[in-house]
Amino acid sequence: MKNLRTFIAGAVAMAAMAVAFPACSDDDDNRDISAVPPAFVQALDKVVPDAKNVKWEREGEYRVAEFYKNGVDYDVWFDASAAWAMTEMDYGRDFMLVPHNAVNEAFSKGDYAYWKVDDISYYEQTSDAFYVIEVEKAGQPDTDLYYALDGTMRQAIPSASSPDIFPGTVVP
Repeated sequence: MKNLRTFIAGAVAMAAMAVAFPACSDDDDNRDISAVPPAFVQALDKVVPDAKNVKWEREGEYRVAEFYKNGVDYDVWFDASAAWAMTEMDYGRDFMLVPHNAVNEAFSKGDYAYWKVDDISYYEQTSDAFYVIEVEKAGQPDTDLYYALDGTMRQAIPSASSPDIFPGTVVP
């Protein structure tokens, strides 16, 4: 009987924590679209008119619209004046979703073709567009492969050294 009381007390405590912790949110997250200035909502509608279930977040001076569409995770970045600054599309590991065949072909014929693909992301900025394919292989450091849209590999660097990509990040 004592074990049952201990179990029930533990279950009640865990249930209370499950209810309490979601209330503690990241101050940068803004899940309520009514709190986002209309200029940002309108700007997103111009860039991706069919975006649904959008969640907004602040990243430094930027507002980022996050949503999922056709198997792809989107992050659409806007500057303080609600001007589009960058779109990141995360394809997971699925090359079938990647629309640029030159990138698929270059990867499949390249030195890293037999490494395991961990993630495929596409970045479109105001002045550039490129892919980052994160690969891994036992005994080797995880590596980020940067590809131009024509399939040219720009660089391959260890993921640990890879820069965080924000609007305006220049990738050689």
